[in-house]
Amino acid sequence: MVNCPVIDADGHVLEKEKYIRKYLEAPWDKRSTSLRTRDQPWDANLFDSFEMAVRWEDLSPTQQIDEWHAVMEREGMVHAICFPTGSGNVSKIQELDFALAVARACNTHFAKEFNALSDRVSCVGVLPLRDPKAAAEELRRGVTELGLKGFEILPMGLPMALGSTFYDPVYAEAEKLGAVIGIHGSRSNSHEIGAANLSTFAEVHSYAFTVGLLLQFTHVVCQGLPVRFPDLKLAFLEIGATWLPYYLDRLDEHWEKRAKHEMPLLKEKPSDLVRKSKMYFSLEAGESLLPEAINYLGAEHFLYASDIPHWDNEFPGNLHALRNHPRIADADKEKILYSNAKALFGL
Repeated sequence: MVNCPVIDADGHVLEKEKYIRKYLEAPWDKRSTSLRTRDQPWDANLFDSFEMAVRWEDLSPTQQIDEWHAVMEREGMVHAICFPTGSGNVSKIQELDFALAVARACNTHFAKEFNALSDRVSCVGVLPLRDPKAAAEELRRGVTELGLKGFEILPMGLPMALGSTFYDPVYAEAEKLGAVIGIHGSRSNSHEIGAANLSTFAEVHSYAFTVGLLLQFTHVVCQGLPVRFPDLKLAFLEIGATWLPYYLDRLDEHWEKRAKHEMPLLKEKPSDLVRKSKMYFSLEAGESLLPEAINYLGAEHFLYASDIPHWDNEFPGNLHALRNHPRIADADKEKILYSNAKALFGL
């Protein structure tokens, strides 16, 4: 067992529109429509049977910070990076001015009503990606004025896949400021990737998280985003890690046969590019081939994530399992539990 300090690289807060609305600027503060797009009425909490997820629904930002501090004290966490629950959907808003207003309100809310209450909990922000120039300006404001360490991007509902040069203003600003771009699994807009033909929440959740991130990872790698922006910090979150050996082998095969015409920026095979890049991946302690995946890519690319307080979190069991994993070296555990996230988020 390794007893190093722990940084949670992907926890969550449950932000509510009533708190975000306080930060809407005129004239948007007079608008009564929802601040986010809506999905199918899936029952994520399964008849309210997931106690933590249900209990957190009614907590204010202050109460959520108190809950986070209690968890951190109990389990030896020194910092938690918290991603929004729903606000990443700002990229789906088609009215560009409204999307920017909502993103600004969300980011100010995260900074003033969560981050300002704790030196150990850091919420990341969101960006209006349909307007890359405005998104880059908001990223700069978020980092330099609000102190945000990163930004969440959801994989569906985007105007272009994330390897596109369309987003280069955002990536250039993130690279310059050292901000993390966290591409986070989601089920929202899952009809875009074929999930409209599925029948249950379990099917949609299992499929959409995985396929959405695979789609964006494919484009990011094959379009050479780590080549164009070698110091850009990227994290792919909440689908585990053991897909990487299989999928990078597959990309390598296509690179060998087609790179000259279809991946011209890649002068080395995708797996080697990822190994050299500043790309990180959250993992699941219970993945049966986890040690093999870590050895394949290198422990320096992996992050621990609690997923608190969502219905599918396995905390604290996942933390205990990783600390006690019999087939992962203690030095690798220390990187995954602490050092990698410290470097990634500049803690």
